[in-house]
Amino acid sequence: MSEQAIYLRIVMVTSWPPRHCGIATYSQDLVRALRKEGNEVHIVTFSDGGKKGEKFVHKALKVKKNKALVEAGWDKKLFKAIDKIEPDVIHIQHEYGLYLHEEDYSAGLLRAFFRWKVETEIPTVVTYHSVYTVLDRVESIYMDVALKLTNAALVHEEFQKNNLPINIGRVPDNVYVIPHGAKDIAPAGDVKEKYGLKGKKVVGLIGWWEPNKGFERVVKIWHKIRKEVGSKAVLVVAGDARPGSSSGQIYKPKLLEAIEKSPAKSSIKVITGSFTPEMYDEVLSTFDLMVLPYSRASQSGNLAHAFAMGIPCVATAMEGLKAEIEISKGGLTVPPGDDVELMHAIAHIMKHDELRKRYAKNAAKYVTKQLKWSIVAKKHMALYQKLITDLAEERRPKKKESPF
Repeated sequence: MSEQAIYLRIVMVTSWPPRHCGIATYSQDLVRALRKEGNEVHIVTFSDGGKKGEKFVHKALKVKKNKALVEAGWDKKLFKAIDKIEPDVIHIQHEYGLYLHEEDYSAGLLRAFFRWKVETEIPTVVTYHSVYTVLDRVESIYMDVALKLTNAALVHEEFQKNNLPINIGRVPDNVYVIPHGAKDIAPAGDVKEKYGLKGKKVVGLIGWWEPNKGFERVVKIWHKIRKEVGSKAVLVVAGDARPGSSSGQIYKPKLLEAIEKSPAKSSIKVITGSFTPEMYDEVLSTFDLMVLPYSRASQSGNLAHAFAMGIPCVATAMEGLKAEIEISKGGLTVPPGDDVELMHAIAHIMKHDELRKRYAKNAAKYVTKQLKWSIVAKKHMALYQKLITDLAEERRPKKKESPF
């Protein structure tokens, strides 16, 4: 891309604040960065997104009352709303649950993809937030069809791109890697006192409470960790079960029960809530170390946010988590399901302040050089422009060559 800023009108199809959703937060940060580059970005979102009077926010997708499910015919409304905006690029933030109607596996989005491909000359880009090493049958079929109907698919990690061919049985030529962005932000001052953590060495768990997060594993070994680290060590468990998530609602009482039964219960602080981005940053600022003991994850926005604040991490050595930790040198990874190694890694970092500070410095440096939203936005713009140029070239009439 040239140094001169390229003005584009972009439609972002996504969940949007005030909905408490990781993709909504991600989209808000990306849109803010794209707008700083001089682009006009329109948000086409659900009926529970957007604040009164907010510019360029179109609530085109009605959500069923008390359910995070879209109503029938939503794909037609989506197409109509975007048609009125007349964008240069359509960018969809994808998570299966966002576009689900009853039990249709989010197939309504495929109908919209088909219409954009057949009826318009607008390139479509999709960012997939849940692409695993091994896809199940539904995910494999969905990805194969979607990749044929859209101009570009974005994933955050190289392993996601490399494993797609194994899952769909072919090598797609329209998959690109752009990392999850991170804020260029400092911790929110000394907020430990506000949460009763002044002078404490804080190990933190934060995010939606789901079985794959493995938070209860840290709770169950916390008394051993605290014995090694000392009486100033505190474990913060922040977040809540995601509204509408049946697995989260089942997991929540199990997690709270594990905390209640912990021999070190008095050193565990629970901060419950569906956090706004501002409160999320504030709670995260109290951490000296973040732990991500996940059993399944494609990548983690929590990891990117922690690194942005210079907070080192201990994470499961799997997929994107392993890659980010190793490349950044911003913490340690442990084998999946190994509670002994998990305990040793947390205790080791928390006992050695100089080591923890070095990991913190590495994490912050990695964000500055690789993950800042300003960098990520420029990568998106370069891709948008490429797709626009490629599509224009593809549709240009070709001269017929003489056979003689």
